[in-house]
Amino acid sequence: METTENVGWENYLEAAHKARNLARYADAEKLYEKALVEAEKVMKEGVAEAAQLQVHMGLGDLYLSQSSFVQAENSFRRAAALSEKAHSKNVDLTMAAISNKLGRVYRAQGKFSEVEAYFRRALVLFEKEPAANKLDIAETLEGLADFYRALGKYAQAEPLFQKALSIREEVVGADHASIFTNLNHLALLYHASGKYQQALPLYERALIIAENSWGAEHPSVATLLNYQAEMFRMMNEFERSEKIHWRALKIRQTHLGLEHPSTAQSLGNLALLFHIQCKYDQAEPLYKALLDIRIKDWGESHMHVAEMLNNLAEVYQDQGRFADAEPLFWRALAITQENMGPEHTSVAKALRNLAELYEEQSNFSEADRLYKWGLELTEQSLGAEHPDVAALLKQYDALHQKMDAKEPD
Repeated sequence: METTENVGWENYLEAAHKARNLARYADAEKLYEKALVEAEKVMKEGVAEAAQLQVHMGLGDLYLSQSSFVQAENSFRRAAALSEKAHSKNVDLTMAAISNKLGRVYRAQGKFSEVEAYFRRALVLFEKEPAANKLDIAETLEGLADFYRALGKYAQAEPLFQKALSIREEVVGADHASIFTNLNHLALLYHASGKYQQALPLYERALIIAENSWGAEHPSVATLLNYQAEMFRMMNEFERSEKIHWRALKIRQTHLGLEHPSTAQSLGNLALLFHIQCKYDQAEPLYKALLDIRIKDWGESHMHVAEMLNNLAEVYQDQGRFADAEPLFWRALAITQENMGPEHTSVAKALRNLAELYEEQSNFSEADRLYKWGLELTEQSLGAEHPDVAALLKQYDALHQKMDAKEPD
């Protein structure tokens, strides 16, 4: 009878794994629940806990893949509790895997104080076990490294990424598809820290792997191209950046659609590229297209809409088209006040945009009113000693010098 019970839960578990891998998540959850019911019927002590542990690990992975982080955390914590009761020779490896999963869950939830400890614990447990899968170690190193990168701790992240890359190259080879993500993350690290010459060969190598693994038109290729193009923009290699951005946009538009967030990102990056080069006739239609997309996706009063209104207004302002810029800046201000509240620092920034516009038109009285309003909000929010307050005071003083100079003797 015990053998029959064991086969029952194992069959359900295997079917659940297959359903999860096929993205049939509702089916997978039901099968995991049936597996758990059958696993709880197992009578032999230790074996029952080991069976339930496997089911909870599967459930945790299922919830994690759907970004159901609270449920994922509960499943992995239940698995951790069961691991102490299960009669397993590999209890340390099991706890290492659970700690790695919990590190990822806590990062996704924004519980940053918990993340490092769980990744570190997983590494200690993995590295002390000769039977540990080297790719599990690489994955944990990458998780911790990417967490450090997101926090701007580049010096701590770099050696972890490099170690993980070396492990993957040793196990699967230098051109395997699984190398792509590590290369991309390490390139982004160098990119963010301004080490462009170190980032470039990593981007190029990752691009070759992506194209060979998934094809030249795959969305992952477009994501990598987007990062690469942004780096060239930051290097002031505008022509090179533009060419790559257009390629990324074409891939995303073809495979994801014009209104997909990734396509919108490419449009925005191209618009910014043209804007900073003063190619206003090319920037304007892209910002307009983005504005329409944001309104359709988020409604008339979303902060994404305010962002696009500001960008388009700045294009008009830079061309001296003040009458076109003015209503857009006011509309952006209204949206910001509605979303963030009347005393938020974002409101102060919107007021400064308007003040600069009026100052440029020599409408000093209106500029003075708006600068003063924005200055009061910034001081209230950030304190009188904040650098943003000092910068705004400098602009305000410059305005008054202009006003004094304009007054008749």
